[in-house]
Amino acid sequence: MARPDELSKFVEQWKQEIHGSNHKEAAGPSGQGRVPRTQGFGSVGSKWEGGGGTSKQQQQESRTLKTPPDQLPPQTLCNQDSSNPHYPPFMLADRLLQGETTESLSVEQRSRKRLKPDACPGPVSPSRQAEPQGTRHTLLEQLISDLDEINEIPFFEVSLPRELALQIFQHLSMEDLCRCAQVSSSWRSLADDEVLWQKVGQGLGCDFSADSAAGQKSKEVVKTHIETDRMVTGNWKSRVGQIDYLECAIGGFLSAVNSSGTHIVAGFSKGIVRLWDMLADENTPSVLLETTQEQERPVGNVSVNSTVTVASFGSGDVSIWSTEHGGTPLHHFTVDQGGPPQVCTCPGGAVVASASGSVVRVDSPDAVGVWHCRQNFSCDKKVTHLTLVQKSEPPNKALSNHLVVMATDYDVYAHRPDRPPEERHRFHSLYGAVVECLDATAERAAVASTCFGVSLEDVFKVQCYCLDTGKQLTSLRGHRGQVTCMNLRNSPPNMLVTGAADKRVRVFDLRTPRPVLNQYAHPLGVSCVQMDDWKVVSGGREGSLCVWDLRTQNKLWEMKPSKVHPIQYCRFGGPHLIAACYPGTSSSREELMDQYRHQPDVKGRINVYDFSVDQTTRDVPDICKADYDEPEGYNYNISLAMPYDAV
Repeated sequence: MARPDELSKFVEQWKQEIHGSNHKEAAGPSGQGRVPRTQGFGSVGSKWEGGGGTSKQQQQESRTLKTPPDQLPPQTLCNQDSSNPHYPPFMLADRLLQGETTESLSVEQRSRKRLKPDACPGPVSPSRQAEPQGTRHTLLEQLISDLDEINEIPFFEVSLPRELALQIFQHLSMEDLCRCAQVSSSWRSLADDEVLWQKVGQGLGCDFSADSAAGQKSKEVVKTHIETDRMVTGNWKSRVGQIDYLECAIGGFLSAVNSSGTHIVAGFSKGIVRLWDMLADENTPSVLLETTQEQERPVGNVSVNSTVTVASFGSGDVSIWSTEHGGTPLHHFTVDQGGPPQVCTCPGGAVVASASGSVVRVDSPDAVGVWHCRQNFSCDKKVTHLTLVQKSEPPNKALSNHLVVMATDYDVYAHRPDRPPEERHRFHSLYGAVVECLDATAERAAVASTCFGVSLEDVFKVQCYCLDTGKQLTSLRGHRGQVTCMNLRNSPPNMLVTGAADKRVRVFDLRTPRPVLNQYAHPLGVSCVQMDDWKVVSGGREGSLCVWDLRTQNKLWEMKPSKVHPIQYCRFGGPHLIAACYPGTSSSREELMDQYRHQPDVKGRINVYDFSVDQTTRDVPDICKADYDEPEGYNYNISLAMPYDAV
């Protein structure tokens, strides 16, 4: 940085150069005033053409040349070229060098703009032309604009290699790519690149497999996906869609239900297992798997993902089928510890975990597809809850990437199937605190327990742990009753939804101990819950289903799929909502048959709601689709919509 004396010397030198150049140009070669630009070639040519005579115009010009510069009329000083001592940029630079601030100069400029200047003949410099309305520049900005000509270099004509430009554009969001496409044709070519939009589509969950064969561009696929998502959201809020009831009476009472993506598996009291695909036949669920042999062993638990389907029976048997092909079971084993074993899978993986009594078993196929028991160990007490998570994305199906999380009466363990059973890690243990619910993701685990405490909030609480370190992250309080259900796996990051026997649904942000949503939901208690970015779906023991808006914290709508059974299972994904109603205990089935024999859903029912299309008027005659806008009508001027019955 220059010293103060050097800066002062530079300012004085600049002043002298500006004043010296102005005086020389104003004086002219003979000390007289400079010749104005209004003197054209016509007056000079007349002198040579007309001989020695002088005209009146020449006499007026001679008098003008003899007039001192300070006594020139105002119109002569209006010339705005750089040789004029009153040229605005030079005057501005002179005043800035004298120490005036840009604020005072801006105020003076605004005051001058209020006055109407006299008409000035002759050409006007670009800096004096009228600016567009709404644009205001300070005097300093005007000086920079006049003197710094580098600003006129076109920025968007700078060319880069396409590979380097794509590396820059891949860090932009979808909104920024759309803005860049409006800059120029070259930028539009970069912003519409297929690789960029495939990356955007993968982040949004678009399916490029079917659309790529049709020749549709990735940007169009993303656009269609966003429009469909907006339509589905609107249909969710207004309860517009289609309802399908899956046939359940063939196999006795419905005893277990599970779903993953578009697949639904159900187990019945007569030992029959059925598997449906919701998108196999034009949005109508079709049966992919059905065991035809009836047995006296009811189905206890079922689980399904895109690879395998698992079912456990009351005799302790476990069967594994292929979700895509069905048919004969791929693997079968027996765990004889009393009662049907618990079974679970994780999305996209061919690993099955089962628990019966205190025995935990993990099965998976080898490289050639032959199934084997990878690990079989016993815990100190009976396993009450079991879940299986995958530490990496579904394409990586290695056994080492899975984690088994299990709970006994008071303890919760995490175990990797590729390690010895002695290395399982216990991250939750509190004597007297019975574990009521358990759910886990690849990073966290949520444990709901009931224990004795000083206050009521200390009795019913949910604790969250980090599975990598085993440390407790937070303790969620606010429940006034036993926590009966919760969902962490399907919730957004750092979010958890719980349902309790105190008839309320609560949504927690794991970074704060208090709930962000606390609503009275069901009069007999909450049996199942799930949430996403904008809504919460809850099922109650009285058989009703409620949908809540997270932003407004209000109930959007409510329906009652069953008048007999509670909602035991409720899951949604995209446009589909699955709600299963069936009896909870086997001892009351005979009583239910005697009491509700006339009800069609006495043996249980699976309701599948599809909000992807508006089919409220499907198979409804045109005579029943009036909108009451007609001035004249007839007796059948009726408008029908869901949830009313179709004609």
